[in-house]
Amino acid sequence: MVRPLSAAAARLLWLVAAALLWPTIAAAHLTPNSEIGLSIGRTAIRADIVIPLGELRYAEPALAAAPPEALGRWLLGHIGARGPDGRGWSARLVSARTGGSPVPDLEATILLAPPPGAPVRHLTLRYDAVLGRVPSHFALVWLKDDYDGGRLGHRPELLAGLRQGNAETVIDRGAPSGWRGFGAAVGLGIKHIAEGHDHLLFLLGLLLPAPLLAAHGRWAGYAGARHTLRSLALIVTAFTIGHSLTLIGGALFGWQLPAQPVEALIALSILITAVHGWRPIFAGREPLVAAGFGLVHGLAFATIIGHFSLDPGSRALAILGFNLGIELVQLALVALVAPPLALLARAGRYDALRIGGAIVIAIAALLWLAERLSDTEIAAARFVDDALGRAPWLLPLLLVSSFYAWRTSGSRPRPNRR
Repeated sequence: MVRPLSAAAARLLWLVAAALLWPTIAAAHLTPNSEIGLSIGRTAIRADIVIPLGELRYAEPALAAAPPEALGRWLLGHIGARGPDGRGWSARLVSARTGGSPVPDLEATILLAPPPGAPVRHLTLRYDAVLGRVPSHFALVWLKDDYDGGRLGHRPELLAGLRQGNAETVIDRGAPSGWRGFGAAVGLGIKHIAEGHDHLLFLLGLLLPAPLLAAHGRWAGYAGARHTLRSLALIVTAFTIGHSLTLIGGALFGWQLPAQPVEALIALSILITAVHGWRPIFAGREPLVAAGFGLVHGLAFATIIGHFSLDPGSRALAILGFNLGIELVQLALVALVAPPLALLARAGRYDALRIGGAIVIAIAALLWLAERLSDTEIAAARFVDDALGRAPWLLPLLLVSSFYAWRTSGSRPRPNRR
């Protein structure tokens, strides 16, 4: 005789299955369950809800032809929250739309706000849409973002699985801490720029000719330590100013362009710096180029912070922390790469590295540009991304070779002829 699963066992099974299947669920909502993604702010919680339309129409045949706005208003009657003292929260529909492929969904955003004086991080969430009519249906509750809990850009955390007869869950995220949120923003900036090979290649492309002087349309000899340090400082500062302006504008004031042209312009900026690394095309104007293209890179950065549901104060701190994380990685790159480049340039053995580096950067930029303009994934571009992910292992080789070149070149700088 096979005994039916208890409610607790069934719920545990669903939670385990959902945790294992999260990558598939995140890529496309292909399962017949509903999902509730929570973003906890300082004064309210944003609930992003996804319900398969087939399940909804089966549960509520009268809504089969209803427009998204009507479905959103219906949903307001099936979600709610109350605080530890029993007082109910308000619920406001922010948006509702239908679509998706291959399984169409209702996608709605509802803002849940506690009454005055009630905590926003301790509540009982109620949700019974479809659950009350379809016994096999269940809803997964995920924590997406929690700034004061130090969660920004993390993999969503599974909080609960709701089903018929068990349509409530208690959520307690503990005491808030703005410093945890700031630290999370710094970490997010570090992670984004460290994994953003395109941003780093743009900066590296500008660093390649920094130790050199330009003469007669070619890169000539070593420019000296003072000139190199000044060039590096101006380039990094200009790039920082450029991307900070559009990061702030995009995250706080909604400045934005469609993602495809922004990403294509970033690839084009990398290609231009690669050409400049081969032959000087804007010698002496590198800071202007860094600032100009920094504006474009900042628009891409802004989409990261703009995605989170943050109040103005938290958003300002998140921008500061995110930008600080970006700067830490940029400074680390300059501190690790610039000295060996300067040593090789001083030893007169820099041309092969400079030209080879410019070629590699140009190839990567061309592949990314083609991929982003065509909106089609290119296998060679993915190979380049994978290879660049392993590039830090080349740093010890660069350090050793530059030190050897410096030790064997004598005390006088030697010219670079190409």
